[in-house]
Amino acid sequence: MRRHAITLTLAAASLAVALPTVQAYAATPAAPASSAPHTADGGAYARAGATDAQQRDLWSRHEKDGTFREFKGKLQDWKPKAEQPKEKAPGAGQTVKAPAVAPQQKKGKSRLAAGSPGDTRLRATSGRIRMAWPDENNPGMWWTNGCTGNVITSDSKDMIVTARHCIIHDDQGRINPKATYEFTPGYSKDADGTEHAPYGKWTFRALGVVGDFTNAPQNSDTAFLTLNTQNGTHVQDAVGASGYQFGTTSLPNQVVLAGIPANSNQFHTCVKQPYWGPDNPPQILGRGGPCTGDSDLSGGASGGPVLNGDTFDSSQTQIGNFSGSLGEDPAAAVWRDAALAVFRSLDGSGNGQPAHDKVTTLTNWNNNLADLYAYRTDSGTSVYSYHATGTQNQQWHLWDKGNGYFLIENRYTEGQGFKGADARVLDYNFSNGTAWSHQVNGTGSDNQLWKFRATPSHPGWYTIRSKQGDLCLGAPGGEGQLTVASCGTTDGLDSMQWKLQ
Repeated sequence: MRRHAITLTLAAASLAVALPTVQAYAATPAAPASSAPHTADGGAYARAGATDAQQRDLWSRHEKDGTFREFKGKLQDWKPKAEQPKEKAPGAGQTVKAPAVAPQQKKGKSRLAAGSPGDTRLRATSGRIRMAWPDENNPGMWWTNGCTGNVITSDSKDMIVTARHCIIHDDQGRINPKATYEFTPGYSKDADGTEHAPYGKWTFRALGVVGDFTNAPQNSDTAFLTLNTQNGTHVQDAVGASGYQFGTTSLPNQVVLAGIPANSNQFHTCVKQPYWGPDNPPQILGRGGPCTGDSDLSGGASGGPVLNGDTFDSSQTQIGNFSGSLGEDPAAAVWRDAALAVFRSLDGSGNGQPAHDKVTTLTNWNNNLADLYAYRTDSGTSVYSYHATGTQNQQWHLWDKGNGYFLIENRYTEGQGFKGADARVLDYNFSNGTAWSHQVNGTGSDNQLWKFRATPSHPGWYTIRSKQGDLCLGAPGGEGQLTVASCGTTDGLDSMQWKLQ
């Protein structure tokens, strides 16, 4: 227990001196509140309740009025109320990777010092995350603090990662819905107080924090945020992105830890020989004591990237994020199944958005998949909810038919030669309110056309709605035939939530 107490104290202390104090006075209007946080496999989530323009106005207004002030206390790590990832979740227990991405364009001229290729790229993708939240005991004034974040490869091109303890929460261990976040890639600050934002500042639209299931919070001290575009440009296109690896089981010979500590406000890296921490799943520790040099990885560096040092210059891969210290050695949260589940849920996961000519599985909230019963190819074959088998009868081909509606064709029947007018598509059976695979009716009758409607309270999830009657595709609690029925609520019941993977 003592070891965990030390870990949490040091991790929380990394927030204590992140930003300079700004004098606070006179009341200002409250910020728009975010939607209520919710939980799902792997973590807890919340969406911004304000647009990009509203958030930018909030930051500039409070800075102009002087109603920000530095938070001087300790933001302790916390245990978000979340569900354990399911064993059959895609990627569970596996190593999941994606390569780094070069920027498509640069906005502004970088002032960052040149170094090795990896160092130069990481200076652009890493940045300062500022968070601000209302002082509930002093209306009109807002607390501010800071951490480090890094852009990682994602389908949305909008994803950054930081430490969970950097996300503002309440006394009940819930995400504070009134907090707001701002990311400045390539951030630095001169000794005279001049701040540099070579790629601009980016507001957030949603966040997800990794749950804690191990009684060792530092092991899962990870959070992901998706950002709004800046004048239509995604942050990944502007600065590039580090690749990622979830499920690391074999440590490299060395790791690179990076962050922007508040005692220098300059990007800083150190190289360490990694070793596994004592908990299960373990955290990554850096042998040899604190990261020192031009500055320590101390307050403000929390959430900074930890990368495979063996491939740092040739193939930049982030495997975790800086959390604090265990004893004298720097400690990082290693990304496992729960982190992967949060990343995928927040990103819309593995090309998780509907698109023309897209092949995907349809995974229900109960973790079963839409399945063509018994590989049957005859028209009228039932479509079931069934556990993942990795076979073509659980794959579906989306064809955009206009106005947001799709034909959903089964890949197995397609592969068996049932194409064109003989294609087998997802169909609503009027006689008994069930789903079946049926021969396509012309270009698709209303009961064969489906719209994917995003569920605001469940990032990455959709209801699948028949054009005929605006009814929702649903699944039973276990394995059994899919139904088509009234959605129950505006956003559909949990049994009617689907993810494209």
